[in-house]
Parts: sequence; structure tokens; C-alpha cells
Amino acid sequence: MTGVDTGSRDRLAVAVLAQYRMATTEQLHLILSPNVQIEQIRRRLVKLRGEGLIDRVTLPQAGRTRVWYSTRYGAQVASEWTELRGRRPPRGAHDRTAARLGIGHGLTVTETGLAFLQDARRRGEMCRPLDWIPEVHHPSAAARPSSPTPSSTTAPTTPVRRGWTPPGTAGRCCGHS
Repeated sequence: MTGVDTGSRDRLAVAVLAQYRMATTEQLHLILSPNVQIEQIRRRLVKLRGEGLIDRVTLPQAGRTRVWYSTRYGAQVASEWTELRGRRPPRGAHDRTAARLGIGHGLTVTETGLAFLQDARRRGEMCRPLDWIPEVHHPSAAARPSSPTPSSTTAPTTPVRRGWTPPGTAGRCCGHS
């Protein structure tokens, strides 16, 4: 059947929220489909929320901005898809309180990924929303008592740069050519 959306756009929206942790409606619009009207994205998000795959919090101090995140169910469903297989999903906010408390960091991470994606698009490079992996979840030292704590370790002699492009890969999004 041609011309039928078999859920691929819904699937991408849920996968992006599972991987990025959270995003505003506007960020999702720019990540998923910047060439369509934002109202189409809003309708898709409302539909997915009704299916229990995603949820949202509203920020009254930010002009009632809506911040979307995957529910536990949505993250579980998305983790079974081939595009996310083999990736340990980040520990996301799967309820309203956790989402509200993690918004500052979560939206900054999403904004960083969006900047990489938009830059690649401007350059005409192939970089899809799921090509950028925001952060890898590592259990905290508190969860592993035998691990050294930050106060007992020395600083590395070479700075660790996240989002840094290694020499020889400049001009490639997410390490892809």
C-alpha cells in the first residue's frame, strides 16, 4: 500500500523522546519534521499521549510551553525497535514529577542535539534524529560502593570533551560520512 503512514512518524517521535529524554513541542517539530506545520506535530503528540506512549508537563512560567517525555511504557516499546536495539536507553523521566525536576538539563541536552542536526542539514549532510546519541547512562558511584568517588580521583591529564569531533572526522555528523 502506497501513501499510507504505517506509523513510521509516530515511531520516530516515540524513539526520539526515548533517546533524548525530553523535548518541547517546538524542538520536536525541528527534530522530526521542520518542513511541516507545527500543528501536525502537536496532533501526533496528543495521539501518542492518548496511547500512553508519551506524556507532558506544562511550564506556566515559560508561556505554557509543553515538555514531552516518553512514559515507561513508551520507553519499553521503543527499546524493542531495531533503530534503538543495542543501545541502553538513558534513565529518563518517566513521570511528571521526574520530568519537571529534570527539565533544565534535559532540554539543554536536546537543544545540543538539535544544533548538531540542524548544522548537518544546513551542510547537506546525512544526519537523522537518532544518529545523535545524547548521553550514555552510567550508574552512579553511589550505586557501586567499590567505585572511587569523584573526590578520591585525580583529574585526567587530557580533557574529556563531549560532543567533540575527533581529527579526521570533521564535516561528518555523528561520526557518519
